[in-house]
Amino acid sequence: MRRRPQRFDSLELTDEKINAITDKIPQRPVGVVEGTSYTAIILAAFGCLAYFVYNFVVTLVLEPVQQQCFNAALDKLRADPRITVRLGSSITGYGQETHNRSARQTIPHQVYKDQEGREHVRLQFHMRGPGGSALVNADMYKADGGAWDYSYLIVDVAAGGTPPQRLNIVMPR
Repeated sequence: MRRRPQRFDSLELTDEKINAITDKIPQRPVGVVEGTSYTAIILAAFGCLAYFVYNFVVTLVLEPVQQQCFNAALDKLRADPRITVRLGSSITGYGQETHNRSARQTIPHQVYKDQEGREHVRLQFHMRGPGGSALVNADMYKADGGAWDYSYLIVDVAAGGTPPQRLNIVMPR
């Protein structure tokens, strides 16, 4: 008896033939060490993801305490006529006198508690306007209502070639 050669014209028949060949390839079982290492890699990836999400939320979504105090002090100083006369109307505030952008964005601060248990934030930052520059020292505490109040707010202004002037915006208590 003579066999006729089969014709593989249909796609369905070709898939059957491919499946018949690949079904005979044995799958090796995953060992304990290999499964554990895959699990450890996956857990490490989730840990890294959680770390980055936490830092993103803390630094960009939730405003840190020192940033809240910096914004409040800068707004108060921009509204003060003694400052606007000396520095001008378009005043910017920044952390440190440097060309490094991240150092300019970082506000030097100290967070501490007083004898009564109130949280204080001590800040030192720079301001600049068209008329000169200034160094600001502030100490703010969280009042009973949750708002920030000033222990002191002192500005050392160096405007246009005159000797530096110290302005007590809020007198020390």
